[in-house]
Amino acid sequence: MDNEEAKPYITIDGVQIYVEDLPEEAQGVFGRVQRLNQKKVNLTLDLEEVQAGLNFFSNKIIELVNSTAPQQEESNEEKSTKEK
Repeated sequence: MDNEEAKPYITIDGVQIYVEDLPEEAQGVFGRVQRLNQKKVNLTLDLEEVQAGLNFFSNKIIELVNSTAPQQEESNEEKSTKEK
């Protein structure tokens, strides 16, 4: 890979402009855009991890309820059998 390809650039109106060729203030703004994009990536990963945790614990509740459900159903059936 040659050095030109490794340089960061921005595309404006279909033209690639190397960051080093931008005005100084625009270079600073570009830096902020890069940092915000990185934060967005990190937040997306965090949200995926939170969702996985929510799914796990929601499924755990369902598993716990289902593991006790047959006993409750038997108790209700036994009661109705005894009542007859």
